[in-house]
Amino acid sequence: MKKWMTLLLCCVLALNLTACGAGAPGGPEDNAPPQASALHFEVATQVYENEYKADDGTVLLAERYELPVLELRTEDGELYTLAENVMANGGTGNPAQFTAQNAFNTEMNNVLAGLESEAAQMAAEAKELYAENGTSVFLNGSYWTNELSLTQTYMTEGKLLSIAAENYTYYGGVHPNSATRAWSFDLTTGEFLTLDALASEEGNLQGNSLQESIYWNIYEQIAQKGLSEGYFDDYDSYLQDFPTLATLNFTENGLTVTFDQYVIAPYAAGPQVFSVPYSEFYNALSEHAKTILSVSQEQTVLADFDTAITLWAWFFMNTPPIGDAPDETEINGYTYYSAAIPGVSTLEDMHDLMYRYFDKALADQWFEESDRYAEVNGRLYVLSADRGSDDSVIDETHSVTLDGESGTVTQTITYGDWDEASQSWTPNGEEENFEYPFTIVGGHAVFSAFPCPY
Repeated sequence: MKKWMTLLLCCVLALNLTACGAGAPGGPEDNAPPQASALHFEVATQVYENEYKADDGTVLLAERYELPVLELRTEDGELYTLAENVMANGGTGNPAQFTAQNAFNTEMNNVLAGLESEAAQMAAEAKELYAENGTSVFLNGSYWTNELSLTQTYMTEGKLLSIAAENYTYYGGVHPNSATRAWSFDLTTGEFLTLDALASEEGNLQGNSLQESIYWNIYEQIAQKGLSEGYFDDYDSYLQDFPTLATLNFTENGLTVTFDQYVIAPYAAGPQVFSVPYSEFYNALSEHAKTILSVSQEQTVLADFDTAITLWAWFFMNTPPIGDAPDETEINGYTYYSAAIPGVSTLEDMHDLMYRYFDKALADQWFEESDRYAEVNGRLYVLSADRGSDDSVIDETHSVTLDGESGTVTQTITYGDWDEASQSWTPNGEEENFEYPFTIVGGHAVFSAFPCPY
């Protein structure tokens, strides 16, 4: 028996489309189909169920799949079809929206076809097994299963749709298996998204690509939690290839990266799930990606704070990027190297970059007190000078307080003492808070004080 049913409507968002003229109240257009200007996207969950049985009626395999369906609806919640678009607008109203809807639903139909094909093949094997061994394989109502369950439906304001699902299968054996599935879809272009499609060409200020920014955050999470002891010895090689080997889905707070069993850890460890905040990779996103992800201001402020820490460090802690084979020049007896900072070629460019994240008076003070930067023949050079950081800083957290176009980032530093027995730093109960006031200017947090404790 096969059944289709609509279970749930969710993720409603307003999406104003090109306005069409409206007739006077009481006129003949009152009974016309709804105009395209009132449309918005919704997501419905459609369920497919089927059972494969032996000739004697014994259930051998059951399949059940939840799949998302992209719909266009009016402000009153009525389903809006392409046929109604032709009637209301002569077929010219908002073709991009129908194109996006068709592209998404076509791919979901392909997903369903793949699941059905797999189930049909396994059902054929089950029938052969049942015929050979009688009822002993499927005693007490036991049967094989193939299921897909939606675990997340997340939509931004008419721009991004991100779906996550779990595929559960049991075809006999010691234990069932599960695998995650995920799809992220650009509602503005009608295309499914890859990580590369969301990345900026130049990466972030440190020169890290989008993939590298996410990888390093996951790597640090594993190190901080001591998870690697339960992983395969070569887990890092698979970790670096996470866009291919893991599933990726976006949430309100960031990117969820899920490695299924057997990828970086044994089956007993279960899926390995990492939540990467937007602030950790926001600066490596393309401008289009930033518009469709609808990242909160708190997250963008934290991303700016991360960039500001990098810029601060280039004055007080480590050498700015100089590339693999920089040119050298001597100034006042010191060797300077040609800089390789994305988007920065001259000393004026460096000033402009600093002014994006720091109050002009503060930035100018740092330039006046530092001999890190010099310009030679219209090219920026930097002095190589590094120092160590405070090893007693073992953890830090950040919070953002917003008040209109201004606010404060509060950094809480946790200190520790070196423990000889464990050969590690352990918390000593000491914490310290540092405050970084800022004002939003041109979409960026511009800091007027920066008491960095490193």
